[in-house]
Amino acid sequence: MPNALASDIDYTLYFPNKNPSISLEDQQAIAHYQKAGYLFGLCSGRPYSGVINLFDTIHPDFYIISSGAIILDKNLQPLYEKHVTYHTIQNIFYQYQNQALIIIHTKKDIYKTQKEFSADSCILFHSIEQIKEIIYGISLVFHNETQAYQETQNINHMYKDVFAFQNLDSIDIVSKGCSKGEAIKRVREHFHIKTFAGIGDSYNDLPMLKCVDIPITLNTSPQPLKDISQLHVESVAQAIKELL
Repeated sequence: MPNALASDIDYTLYFPNKNPSISLEDQQAIAHYQKAGYLFGLCSGRPYSGVINLFDTIHPDFYIISSGAIILDKNLQPLYEKHVTYHTIQNIFYQYQNQALIIIHTKKDIYKTQKEFSADSCILFHSIEQIKEIIYGISLVFHNETQAYQETQNINHMYKDVFAFQNLDSIDIVSKGCSKGEAIKRVREHFHIKTFAGIGDSYNDLPMLKCVDIPITLNTSPQPLKDISQLHVESVAQAIKELL
């Protein structure tokens, strides 16, 4: 029975403003961890193409995408999928279209109501009816942590078939029964993992950290993550050093 480590992506492993975005130290530590016979995977609220096409410097053994709505093995074969109903997506979109930047999660493209940066390769859209693909999640970006918290509570009160997870100033919304934590359980069962470690830096990582055997967070993470984590580290590389 193997051991495994699941890592959040943004600002845990991947830093878009740094070059390289994944440090050489982290890349080498991950390769060393896998060479020792352990499994390494990604656990993210990002949509499919925002994970699969992000980098080629590491080679995960599994992918948890869209907060657990999609789980893939290392060959990108699906282990689990669950989409959000079109009716719910439509209601959320029209409720928040004038309040937040909206991101739609599919398995092909990333749809946004506006670009987040100049080189953003997303597909811009203004009406939910433009999207014909299966939708696995929807993200709302407010650029305000207090508003994100309040709207997370509102969505979870109003909608019974989805669940919203706050990610600092944004919200990731997926079908009820999906979360980073539930995905960890599914990956554990599939690979017969004995000891599971997880590392993350934001509120939406709490379900993952609560479901792993060894929860790890960064020294810069919010206090609720530090309160439930066994290890506080500077990097993924340091976490791996502690695990080996």
